[in-house]
Amino acid sequence: MQGAVFTAFSDMIIEKMGMETLDELIDTTNPESGGAYTAGGNYADSELFNMVGALSEKTNIPAGELVRAFGEYLFEKLYNSCPADVSQIKDLKTFLLAIDSVIHKEVKRLYPQAYLPTFDYDETPDGNLTIIYNSDRKLCELAEGLIVGAAEHFSQPIQLTHPDCLHRGDKHCKIKVEFQ
Repeated sequence: MQGAVFTAFSDMIIEKMGMETLDELIDTTNPESGGAYTAGGNYADSELFNMVGALSEKTNIPAGELVRAFGEYLFEKLYNSCPADVSQIKDLKTFLLAIDSVIHKEVKRLYPQAYLPTFDYDETPDGNLTIIYNSDRKLCELAEGLIVGAAEHFSQPIQLTHPDCLHRGDKHCKIKVEFQ
């Protein structure tokens, strides 16, 4: 997993819970990297999953909720460091439709080894959007949080539903975005 995700996770823990909590998570999970992350590095997925699990146990907050909150936090960091010029995109729907074809395409150009989720889209006649999420990592809660973060960025109220989910044995996740 890209180091930018790890550095943002570390930043969020420090901002919301303090450096002591981050140190405790690193001590508890004993990551192979030693917990020293750089944005340009690449780290084992298990390091993040283990820290989320340990944080869930410590806080009694379900792991999915923590991952969703992290997605919201992560959005602005990714947006501000996006390798594709997305500054001309002025609305949430256009931005969401550009993730796979514009943003991920540019990320893959810069980081060929990056493993990114794939998205397919179904625009409904009423103007809403169904996002089909696929990834072996099953980080659909992160995708939800990122969508909520994007909605906040574009000042677009939304309602999310997640009727199909990899965690429930479905072949992919469907995240429905209803624009308010």
